[in-house]
This record gives sequence, structure tokens and C-alpha cells, in this order.
Amino acid sequence: MKRTLIALATGVLALAGLSQPAHAINQYVTTTNVTKPAACNNHGVMPAGGWLANKSCGYVMGTAIGGTRFDVSTTTPNNFHFGRWRASNGTNFCAYLVPGALDTSHSTPVADSCSSATSDRLVHRRSFGRDFDVAPHTGNGAIVVRINPSACTGYYNYFTDSTYTTGALHDPVNFALPTTGGYRYTTADGGASMIRVDALGETIWLFVARSCINAQLPSPLNNEND
Repeated sequence: MKRTLIALATGVLALAGLSQPAHAINQYVTTTNVTKPAACNNHGVMPAGGWLANKSCGYVMGTAIGGTRFDVSTTTPNNFHFGRWRASNGTNFCAYLVPGALDTSHSTPVADSCSSATSDRLVHRRSFGRDFDVAPHTGNGAIVVRINPSACTGYYNYFTDSTYTTGALHDPVNFALPTTGGYRYTTADGGASMIRVDALGETIWLFVARSCINAQLPSPLNNEND
């Protein structure tokens, strides 16, 4: 009888454990008008939300639009968060989020879904992009390209999963692009290019279709890894 009670108690504990996420971490809602990270020598604000990057002070890979969700797997000493960003259209991928981009007044426990292997792979730029403006660890949108604002739309995001090998332009910026921008890189699948533009009183990083600026790009571009 005693053994039966112990077995039943163990079974109840096991069932209770199933109701909790394995390796639970915190999920937060993202915010707008995020201060750019001074640690990366950036100044100003990000109106739509915080930058997503391949590492602390790394290549911008998108924008965590305010009001979306981010699962914090780890936090670096300089307060960059590595974890999964969950876009409003259902796509999601692992990336680093700049400090100050989360509403920390409330959190929800979720299962951790971003591995250290993904983080280790992501820091190398050829894991997500190609045709960079310059060699690794240099440049910042060094190639100036002309833009046709009537034919090209800017988007805050492109990547759709943590393979970073495909994507789709989403989250339009809702402002007319200027006539020039600074080219940084093209996505691994060649579908979109990351550029920086001066708009809304700020320097904003965004994606455009590669076809919008392809004729303006020199050849060859840089394809060294880091």
C-alpha cells in the first residue's frame, strides 16, 4: 500500500511537471522609440522598435516592431538579449536584440527555443548574408546607391526563420524612401538588401528588394566570412 501511494505521488508530480515549459525563460513585449545603443557608438532613437542583429553591435538583421514578442534566452554583460523574436505575421527567428527594447513590467514563461549552436553560427556573417559592402569588421553601409522612391518600398524585416536562408519582405516602413541610401549586404537567398537611410530625423536600417538597387551595385562585392 505504501509503495502504491509513493508511485501515485510520483505520477502526480510528473504530470505537474508536464504543465510547465521545459527550461522556461521569459517572454516580453517589445517597445517603440528605443534608444540606440551608445556601446556601439550609435546615437538617436529607433522609432519602430529595437534593432535585431547577429551579435552585440553586429549587423542589423531587422527590427523588433513595437508590440511584438521576444523570448530572452540569454543576456550579455552589455544588456543585449539573445533569443527568439516573434513577428506579428507568425514568422520568428533567433537574433540579438538591443538593450532597452523590452517592456519588462510583465513577462510570460515560455520554453527556450534558441540554442547556443544557433548563436555561434549567427555571429559569422555568411550564415545570413552575402555581397557585403566591405571586408569583415569594417564599413557601415559604405556604398551609396540611388533609390527610386516611387518604385521601391522599404521594409523593416525579411528573415522568417533561424536558417536565415530564405525570407519575405514584411513590416513596411510607411514612409517614402529618400533618393539615396547606404548599402550594407544582401540576404543569403539574394532576395533583399539591407541599406541605411536618413528618414524621420534618424538613420534607419531597412530592407529593400535587391532588384530595386541591383543596377547601382559595383562588382565584385565582398564575400569573405568572419
